[in-house]
Amino acid sequence: MPSLIARIRELVTAHAHHSIDQVENPDVMAQQVLRDLADDIQSAQRALVTALGAEKHLERSRAQFVAEAAEWERKAERLLRAGNDDLARGALERAVAARQQAEEQREPSETAKRSVARLREQTEQLKREWESARARAAQINANQAAATALGVASQGGDHYSRAMDRAQRLDQLSRKAARFESDVEAATELLSEQTRLERETAAADRGAAVDAAFAALKARIAAVPPRPEG
Repeated sequence: MPSLIARIRELVTAHAHHSIDQVENPDVMAQQVLRDLADDIQSAQRALVTALGAEKHLERSRAQFVAEAAEWERKAERLLRAGNDDLARGALERAVAARQQAEEQREPSETAKRSVARLREQTEQLKREWESARARAAQINANQAAATALGVASQGGDHYSRAMDRAQRLDQLSRKAARFESDVEAATELLSEQTRLERETAAADRGAAVDAAFAALKARIAAVPPRPEG
């Protein structure tokens, strides 16, 4: 029965290890997510820099048109004071055109500001998400390390169980060998006793044979009359 249980345990363990091998490595995937988020943050930052550049450019351009309009208005005032109505009118036309161009850039400038604000918020959100993801990745790494340690411990437990099964088998063999040794000792004692009895029986038989031979010899001697002396 222990050997059957050990075989079942080995099959279950092998199946579990095979299933784990088929699953994507969580730590590797988490690190890849962090790298992807870092790339997204860099892309967002580059977009933010571009949007800021566009916003600054529109602001400078609009400010330039406003300044240009103001300058033409001052020229028109000086020309008008000097009595040069035609030139003053021409300067005012340039001033009005500059203010129109400045006004035309108001909406693009506002759009650029909104885009910058949105990109800035998205970039900050990505940074917060990256910090959160980094914490989760660290937890995943710790969990995987714990799972790996548990797997190693489980394998060690399997080795221990198999070793104990083998030790138990050795104990069984040792007990069986001890019984064999006892049987051999008992058989040896019986054989020794039988040999002793056989030797004693043989000795008794020889003694009886000697006694019989001695009696026969005496009888033959008694049956023969003694020879006369002389």
